[in-house]
Amino acid sequence: MSTAVGVALLTVTLAAAGGAGWDAALPRPVIEAGLNKAKCTVPASEARVLGSEFLSSRLRIVEVACWQSDANAGSILFAVPVGRPQDAQLVSVDRWEDGKVQGGFSISSPGFDAKTRTLSSTHKVSDAGDCGTIQEMKWTGWHFRLLHVWSKDRCDGELFEWDGRYRWQVFPQRGLEPDPEGSATPDETTYAAR
Repeated sequence: MSTAVGVALLTVTLAAAGGAGWDAALPRPVIEAGLNKAKCTVPASEARVLGSEFLSSRLRIVEVACWQSDANAGSILFAVPVGRPQDAQLVSVDRWEDGKVQGGFSISSPGFDAKTRTLSSTHKVSDAGDCGTIQEMKWTGWHFRLLHVWSKDRCDGELFEWDGRYRWQVFPQRGLEPDPEGSATPDETTYAAR
């Protein structure tokens, strides 16, 4: 991925993709069930849709607020068949924790590139933005699979940003690079047919 694309991933969020009207379209019980399953800390009464983007002509991804801290905010994502919001499903997301790939539901500061169907996540350790984790995941047809992780543990005043992130790559390890096209997967009909 080029540096320009990486910078775009950080600045193009699902909210910028246009979520108008999705609060009303995503049923409240679906949102509340997702918040509970993901163990979100945002009270159900305050949870809101932050944005949405097309995954395909029949499927949207919808972002809902899940948690907030001093330096970060987290979201959960729903796969929503077009015209059938009552069939929305919480999407699982691979993430890097304690030196290994873990499954989960919430994601810190997501950005989405609809053209490549790649999701990015940034998690700052400090408000200064000089340490933290950047992750990239690819849509597989049913979840987002982890592709790359960059982690800068030392908060030393040197900015941790897309342009210099390759110095801190921790996943994949050499020789274990994932297929950039994602796993062999079913079509979006996996969600759209439900």
